[in-house]
Amino acid sequence: MSTFVIKMDGTKEEYNEEKIKASASRVGVPENLQTEMLASIRDRLYDGITTNEIFTMIKEFLTQSDTPYLALKYNLKEALALLGPSGYPFEKYVALLLEAIGYHTQINQTVMGSCIPHEIDCLATKDNITYFIEAKFHKNTSQRTDVRVALYIKSRFEDLKSNWKMGTTKPWIFTNTRFSTDAIKYAVCQGIKLTSWGYPKGEGIMDLIEHTGLHPITILEGMSASDKIRLMNAGVVTCKQLKEAQNHSLVSRDFLDKVLPQLDQICESHLNEK
Repeated sequence: MSTFVIKMDGTKEEYNEEKIKASASRVGVPENLQTEMLASIRDRLYDGITTNEIFTMIKEFLTQSDTPYLALKYNLKEALALLGPSGYPFEKYVALLLEAIGYHTQINQTVMGSCIPHEIDCLATKDNITYFIEAKFHKNTSQRTDVRVALYIKSRFEDLKSNWKMGTTKPWIFTNTRFSTDAIKYAVCQGIKLTSWGYPKGEGIMDLIEHTGLHPITILEGMSASDKIRLMNAGVVTCKQLKEAQNHSLVSRDFLDKVLPQLDQICESHLNEK
């Protein structure tokens, strides 16, 4: 008899262990630990269980394992949503992700179009193509970036493109959540590059994070609101930056004592997986 899971949007789908294994592999859970974790979940499954309950089971299991830092990686979507309340830290974070894969970036640029000037969250250049990037940040992890954003970006791009004198240009929308179906359809039709949670498959924002090892500082547990704001105001938005700033006056000893074990494990895990 099939067991169905209730997703965050209220829809149901059949429980699929392959999905859990895929997410576990993505965050670096070893295969032997995956087997134990799946057996632990299987023992507590029931028809109508929510994805949030399964997520809690996974976190509890990993927290009690020999690699508790892996539980932090399962908080990635929520951690991205904490790069606020303004969208500026997310813009900075997007720029750092792109720099790590070979782009030259500039954030918060004003670029003149044929008709009016436009504020661009991030300019990213690679292989002689310059991308005008809109970094769409959402505090609510279930909020989608809809087609109106794609329509606006297309209109803005047309004004910018006609006045740009430095080679090929393309529009790009980056978001920490997901796109609506219509937004994806329109963007594909109009040649707008998209990056979101899970899109494109294998190249979404979580894939970029695992590839580069640039986890947001908000993935760390025990960080106060004032800690977060102080660091983000100084442009520190990744665990790698924070690790490199250990001896900087920006970071107090008390704060480091709280997060240093997590910080070392998060940063070193990426090096071990490479």
